[in-house]
Amino acid sequence: MTKKLWSILGLCVVFALVLQIIHALAVQRGYYHSSELLSVEDYRMIIRSVKYGMVLVIMVFAAFFLSEILQDWRIHPIQYVLVGAALSIFYLLLLSFAEHIGFEMAYLLGAIACIGLLFWYLRFVLANASGVLIMVGLLCLAYATMFILLRMQQYNLLVGSCLLFATLFGVMYSTRYVDWYAESEKHSKPKRKGRMIREDRYMEL
Repeated sequence: MTKKLWSILGLCVVFALVLQIIHALAVQRGYYHSSELLSVEDYRMIIRSVKYGMVLVIMVFAAFFLSEILQDWRIHPIQYVLVGAALSIFYLLLLSFAEHIGFEMAYLLGAIACIGLLFWYLRFVLANASGVLIMVGLLCLAYATMFILLRMQQYNLLVGSCLLFATLFGVMYSTRYVDWYAESEKHSKPKRKGRMIREDRYMEL
Protein backbone atom coordinates (compact mmCIF):
# COMPACT_ATOMS: atom_id res chain seq x y z
CA MET A 1 0.00 0.00 0.00
CA THR A 2 2.88 2.35 0.74
CA LYS A 3 4.36 1.62 -2.70
CA LYS A 4 0.98 2.32 -4.30
CA LEU A 5 0.79 5.69 -2.51
CA TRP A 6 4.25 6.67 -3.71
CA SER A 7 3.32 5.59 -7.23
CA ILE A 8 0.25 7.81 -7.15
CA LEU A 9 2.28 10.77 -5.87
CA GLY A 10 4.77 10.20 -8.68
CA LEU A 11 1.94 10.18 -11.22
CA CYS A 12 0.66 13.46 -9.78
CA VAL A 13 4.06 15.01 -10.49
CA VAL A 14 4.01 13.65 -14.06
CA PHE A 15 0.54 15.04 -14.77
CA ALA A 16 1.50 18.35 -13.18
CA LEU A 17 4.21 18.61 -15.85
CA VAL A 18 1.72 17.64 -18.57
CA LEU A 19 -0.72 20.32 -17.43
CA GLN A 20 2.12 22.82 -17.27
CA ILE A 21 2.81 22.15 -20.97
CA ILE A 22 -0.87 22.64 -21.82
CA HIS A 23 -0.88 25.81 -19.71
CA ALA A 24 2.09 27.18 -21.63
CA LEU A 25 0.35 26.35 -24.92
CA ALA A 26 -2.82 28.16 -23.80
CA VAL A 27 -0.80 31.21 -22.74
CA GLN A 28 0.95 31.26 -26.11
CA ARG A 29 -2.31 30.92 -28.06
CA GLY A 30 -3.85 33.68 -25.98
CA TYR A 31 -0.84 35.96 -26.46
CA TYR A 32 -1.04 35.69 -30.24
CA HIS A 33 -4.86 35.68 -30.10
CA SER A 34 -5.00 32.65 -32.38
CA SER A 35 -8.78 32.66 -32.67
CA GLU A 36 -10.98 35.62 -33.55
CA LEU A 37 -13.92 33.82 -31.95
CA LEU A 38 -12.38 33.98 -28.47
CA SER A 39 -11.92 37.14 -26.45
CA VAL A 40 -9.03 37.85 -24.13
CA GLU A 41 -11.26 36.92 -21.20
CA ASP A 42 -12.08 33.54 -22.79
CA TYR A 43 -8.39 32.73 -23.06
CA ARG A 44 -7.94 33.77 -19.45
CA MET A 45 -10.70 31.38 -18.36
CA ILE A 46 -9.06 28.55 -20.30
CA ILE A 47 -5.74 29.33 -18.60
CA ARG A 48 -7.41 29.43 -15.18
CA SER A 49 -9.17 26.13 -15.86
CA VAL A 50 -5.82 24.44 -16.57
CA LYS A 51 -4.57 25.75 -13.22
CA TYR A 52 -7.49 23.97 -11.54
CA GLY A 53 -6.64 20.81 -13.47
CA MET A 54 -4.12 19.50 -10.97
CA VAL A 55 -6.67 19.81 -8.18
CA LEU A 56 -9.09 17.70 -10.22
CA VAL A 57 -6.46 15.02 -10.91
CA ILE A 58 -5.47 14.84 -7.22
CA MET A 59 -9.08 14.62 -6.08
CA VAL A 60 -9.90 11.79 -8.51
CA PHE A 61 -6.74 9.88 -7.61
CA ALA A 62 -7.51 10.37 -3.91
CA ALA A 63 -11.05 9.05 -4.46
CA PHE A 64 -9.68 5.96 -6.20
CA PHE A 65 -7.05 5.37 -3.52
CA LEU A 66 -9.56 5.71 -0.68
CA SER A 67 -11.96 3.40 -2.50
CA GLU A 68 -9.20 0.80 -2.65
CA ILE A 69 -8.92 1.06 1.13
CA LEU A 70 -12.60 1.31 2.05
CA GLN A 71 -14.20 -0.79 -0.72
CA ASP A 72 -11.39 -3.29 -1.39
CA TRP A 73 -11.10 -2.21 -5.02
CA ARG A 74 -7.96 -3.14 -6.95
CA ILE A 75 -6.76 -0.46 -9.36
CA HIS A 76 -3.41 -0.88 -11.12
CA PRO A 77 -1.03 2.10 -11.50
CA ILE A 78 -1.39 1.80 -15.29
CA GLN A 79 -5.12 2.35 -14.85
CA TYR A 80 -4.33 5.46 -12.80
CA VAL A 81 -2.19 6.64 -15.73
CA LEU A 82 -5.03 6.17 -18.23
CA VAL A 83 -7.55 7.95 -16.01
CA GLY A 84 -5.11 10.83 -15.45
CA ALA A 85 -4.53 11.05 -19.20
CA ALA A 86 -8.27 11.35 -19.81
CA LEU A 87 -8.53 14.10 -17.20
CA SER A 88 -5.57 15.97 -18.69
CA ILE A 89 -6.64 15.76 -22.32
CA PHE A 90 -9.85 17.57 -21.39
CA TYR A 91 -7.91 20.84 -21.22
CA LEU A 92 -6.35 20.26 -24.62
CA LEU A 93 -9.81 19.58 -26.04
CA LEU A 94 -11.12 22.70 -24.30
CA LEU A 95 -8.43 24.88 -25.85
CA SER A 96 -8.68 23.43 -29.37
CA PHE A 97 -12.49 23.27 -29.50
CA ALA A 98 -12.95 26.73 -27.97
CA GLU A 99 -11.07 28.36 -30.83
CA HIS A 100 -13.73 27.04 -33.22
CA ILE A 101 -17.03 26.79 -31.30
CA GLY A 102 -16.57 29.11 -28.30
CA PHE A 103 -15.65 28.55 -24.66
CA GLU A 104 -19.00 27.40 -23.25
CA MET A 105 -19.72 24.84 -25.95
CA ALA A 106 -16.11 23.62 -25.90
CA TYR A 107 -16.27 23.16 -22.13
CA LEU A 108 -19.53 21.22 -22.38
CA LEU A 109 -18.33 19.07 -25.29
CA GLY A 110 -14.95 18.34 -23.66
CA ALA A 111 -16.57 17.44 -20.33
CA ILE A 112 -19.09 15.12 -22.00
CA ALA A 113 -16.35 13.44 -24.04
CA CYS A 114 -14.04 12.84 -21.06
CA ILE A 115 -16.78 11.77 -18.65
CA GLY A 116 -18.21 9.44 -21.30
CA LEU A 117 -14.78 7.93 -21.93
CA LEU A 118 -14.18 7.39 -18.21
CA PHE A 119 -17.68 5.97 -17.74
CA TRP A 120 -17.00 3.39 -20.45
CA TYR A 121 -13.51 2.55 -19.12
CA LEU A 122 -14.39 2.38 -15.42
CA ARG A 123 -17.05 -0.24 -16.11
CA PHE A 124 -14.19 -2.63 -16.89
CA VAL A 125 -11.82 -1.36 -14.20
CA LEU A 126 -14.18 -1.36 -11.23
CA ALA A 127 -16.61 -4.11 -12.28
CA ASN A 128 -19.03 -2.48 -9.85
CA ALA A 129 -22.03 -0.58 -11.20
CA SER A 130 -22.58 1.49 -8.06
CA GLY A 131 -18.89 2.41 -7.90
CA VAL A 132 -18.89 3.53 -11.54
CA LEU A 133 -21.97 5.69 -11.00
CA ILE A 134 -20.45 7.26 -7.90
CA MET A 135 -17.22 8.12 -9.69
CA VAL A 136 -19.04 9.50 -12.74
CA GLY A 137 -21.27 11.54 -10.43
CA LEU A 138 -18.20 12.97 -8.72
CA LEU A 139 -16.69 13.87 -12.09
CA CYS A 140 -19.88 15.63 -13.19
CA LEU A 141 -19.95 17.55 -9.93
CA ALA A 142 -16.25 18.44 -10.25
CA TYR A 143 -16.58 19.79 -13.81
CA ALA A 144 -19.73 21.73 -12.92
CA THR A 145 -18.03 23.20 -9.85
CA MET A 146 -14.95 24.16 -11.86
CA PHE A 147 -17.12 25.94 -14.44
CA ILE A 148 -18.86 27.90 -11.69
CA LEU A 149 -15.50 28.83 -10.17
CA LEU A 150 -14.31 30.13 -13.52
CA ARG A 151 -17.34 32.40 -13.70
CA MET A 152 -17.02 33.62 -10.10
CA GLN A 153 -13.91 35.75 -10.47
CA GLN A 154 -14.36 37.65 -7.21
CA TYR A 155 -15.21 34.67 -5.02
CA ASN A 156 -13.40 31.78 -6.73
CA LEU A 157 -10.58 31.70 -4.15
CA LEU A 158 -13.03 31.74 -1.24
CA VAL A 159 -15.30 29.07 -2.72
CA GLY A 160 -12.35 26.94 -3.84
CA SER A 161 -10.75 27.06 -0.39
CA CYS A 162 -14.03 26.07 1.27
CA LEU A 163 -14.49 23.17 -1.16
CA LEU A 164 -10.97 21.91 -0.50
CA PHE A 165 -11.59 22.14 3.25
CA ALA A 166 -14.86 20.20 2.84
CA THR A 167 -13.05 17.59 0.76
CA LEU A 168 -10.34 17.21 3.38
CA PHE A 169 -12.98 16.84 6.08
CA GLY A 170 -14.72 14.15 4.02
CA VAL A 171 -11.48 12.20 3.61
CA MET A 172 -10.62 12.45 7.30
CA TYR A 173 -14.16 11.47 8.31
CA SER A 174 -14.36 8.44 6.02
CA THR A 175 -10.93 7.15 7.11
CA ARG A 176 -11.17 7.91 10.85
CA TYR A 177 -11.39 4.21 11.75
CA VAL A 178 -8.86 2.93 9.20
CA ASP A 179 -5.80 1.21 10.67
CA TRP A 180 -3.18 2.17 8.10
CA TYR A 181 -0.59 -0.25 9.51
CA ALA A 182 -3.08 -3.10 9.21
CA GLU A 183 -3.93 -2.07 5.65
CA SER A 184 -0.26 -2.15 4.68
CA GLU A 185 0.17 -5.62 6.20
CA LYS A 186 -3.03 -6.87 4.54
CA HIS A 187 -1.79 -5.89 1.10
CA SER A 188 1.65 -7.36 1.70
CA LYS A 189 0.53 -10.75 3.07
CA PRO A 190 -0.64 -12.34 -0.20
CA LYS A 191 2.79 -11.87 -1.72
CA ARG A 192 4.45 -13.61 1.22
CA LYS A 193 1.99 -16.49 1.09
CA GLY A 194 2.57 -16.91 -2.60
CA ARG A 195 6.32 -17.13 -2.08
CA MET A 196 5.87 -19.67 0.73
CA ILE A 197 3.64 -21.84 -1.47
CA ARG A 198 6.19 -21.78 -4.28
CA GLU A 199 8.96 -22.71 -1.85
CA ASP A 200 6.92 -25.63 -0.46
CA ARG A 201 6.24 -26.94 -3.95
CA TYR A 202 9.90 -26.66 -4.80
CA MET A 203 10.80 -28.68 -1.69
CA GLU A 204 8.28 -31.39 -2.64
CA LEU A 205 9.83 -31.74 -6.06
